[in-house]
Amino acid sequence: MSVGASSWPTIAGFGSTNSTRQEVLDSFSNSKEYREAFVEETIASRLTAQIKALRDARGWDYKAFAEQLGKKVSWVYRLEDPNEPPPKISTLLEVAAACDVALDVRFCPYSRILDEVTSLSPNSFGVPSFNQELEVGTFRLRKPRKRFRKIKAGGSHAKLHKVGLRELHLRYPGGYVEIGSSKAPKSQVA
Repeated sequence: MSVGASSWPTIAGFGSTNSTRQEVLDSFSNSKEYREAFVEETIASRLTAQIKALRDARGWDYKAFAEQLGKKVSWVYRLEDPNEPPPKISTLLEVAAACDVALDVRFCPYSRILDEVTSLSPNSFGVPSFNQELEVGTFRLRKPRKRFRKIKAGGSHAKLHKVGLRELHLRYPGGYVEIGSSKAPKSQVA
């Protein structure tokens, strides 16, 4: 079964309505085959749109993009054709390296696909390069924190933070990168 070429613009059209979302959800509920075809169509369409957005954002025509990848122009054309089979992960890694962006391939629930597809906007496909992220301060570098060897009875490291604050850090050899922080759900606040 195929979702159909006309389904993608309707489903992923900017400003999708709740009724469209409900129609897709009904189709998901009625057919495993439809769900599988929908995911396949979504992957193909999203990848080609995102590859085009990456190329356009860098001001590359097909020839310049092909040179960046060390490939023929005809090969690069196929990357942006949603009717071609989706590129292999190795190919996507080459594109990511040429554009200096990360690649994230993972399994997810159908609800996430539906949420993402029904909330697309013209900005949904843009991905800044690593250097662009550094320029705008996406990453905040932190010095290594003190390590506590012992905690006295009744003591806690939580006193060093505001109550209810959660932080996510990645450790690297020279320190930490703060990925984000948010208020913890009330159930987790002591």
